[in-house]
Amino acid sequence: MMKIKKASKLARLSVAALLLSASIVAAQEVPENAAESAPVVVPETPAPVFVPAPAPVAVAVAEVAPAKPAETVSATVAGTKISLYGRLELNSAYETDVTDGLWSWRAPSGAKGDAQGRTSLSVARTRFGFNLEGPSKEGEPSLKGKFEADFAGSDSYSNFNGSSGFRIRQSWGSVTFKDIGLTLLFGQTDDVVNAIDPPSINPSSLNGSGNFGTRRPQIRLTQVIGPVDIAVAATHDRTYGYTARVNKEEVGAGGRADSAVSDAVAPSSPAVQGRLGLKVPASWAGEKANLALGIGGLYGKNEGANLDDKNRFDRPEPSYVFGLDLSLPIIDILTLTGEFFSGQNLSRYGDGSMKQSRAYSDDGGIQSIGWWGGLSAKLPSDISAGAGIGSESLDKKSKRNGQPESNMFIFANLAYNFTSAAKVTFEYLTYSTDYAVFNGSDYDTSDNRSLNRFELNFRYDFK
Repeated sequence: MMKIKKASKLARLSVAALLLSASIVAAQEVPENAAESAPVVVPETPAPVFVPAPAPVAVAVAEVAPAKPAETVSATVAGTKISLYGRLELNSAYETDVTDGLWSWRAPSGAKGDAQGRTSLSVARTRFGFNLEGPSKEGEPSLKGKFEADFAGSDSYSNFNGSSGFRIRQSWGSVTFKDIGLTLLFGQTDDVVNAIDPPSINPSSLNGSGNFGTRRPQIRLTQVIGPVDIAVAATHDRTYGYTARVNKEEVGAGGRADSAVSDAVAPSSPAVQGRLGLKVPASWAGEKANLALGIGGLYGKNEGANLDDKNRFDRPEPSYVFGLDLSLPIIDILTLTGEFFSGQNLSRYGDGSMKQSRAYSDDGGIQSIGWWGGLSAKLPSDISAGAGIGSESLDKKSKRNGQPESNMFIFANLAYNFTSAAKVTFEYLTYSTDYAVFNGSDYDTSDNRSLNRFELNFRYDFK
């Protein structure tokens, strides 16, 4: 009996030993995907640490993505990147007098207080454009270009809906040789001289009252040497159209020797513009702020190509100007800009000379001096502001009876950005214009006129 019990006990021990051995062998045979099943077997590394982890990342990306700025609408054609941009704009204004166009550049002459105020709403300043870049291979010069147009080619009041004023503003291409800092630009773009505009929303850019410069076809070379840039351009010279004179013998004793006909208005030669600029970091106003200063000038012969050289005017009066421009960041939210110019016969150059023309005259050309200064501020809560003052005046010998002899503007505006792409701006602008009065012997008196303009501008930029 004792032997049977011992045998039974030995049998149970043997079975236990076999089961233990089988467990050890099974534990040693670890599959290749043991890492995936390990969290289930080993409690120290629970499954939630590995499996759910990617989910929070996906949710975070989904929440942040909509806040990113909209990408530029662009396409690549034959290696050239073409990007669309532009703006939808409405200019609405009330003026305390009636002027000769959609937007005013002076106070009109006439009896004070007799004119009724007028309103205007126009979309003519709506614009669109394309930026171009490339193609260029490694080691080749870089290529860029721009085309931009709006519908403000005419400031006639009948063009309130932009139906008759399509205008090319910019149309140029450029080739930049980076290794030597030289850029060749060809096409229509801003003048080389005094190319800054006051921080005003007035559609006239305040030309004719202190701001000088516009856009024109040109061939320009710009050389950059460290902080200095030198630009020289041959530009289209806009002549006045008076290209031939009529002799007294042809019109009789009562005829004028300086009577003119305009049978040809093409210029005989291009004008020349140049500018020496300096740009240095303005670290006190932020990492990207720069102080920029420029000294420039232009000369245009102002001579029309004449079909009859025998009857050419003896002494064409040239157009010329000396100009200064400045952009000075004062602090990170405040910038001062301004320009000064002195020149002659500038009505074809950004409506200088207060739009008055005298291409040929025994008294010489119309000489004027103009300037403006403006402040731009970026304020909290998506608000920005601007203010400025400027003036242009003629010298004594350039005055004409009943014509403007000086013109001054003062403006202030406040803008609110609904979003980074849409804003509304309110501006108050006043003009003070003096008209020359000839008293029989001299221009020692003047007639002053004023005009107030209240403007509300809505703008939606896209790019």
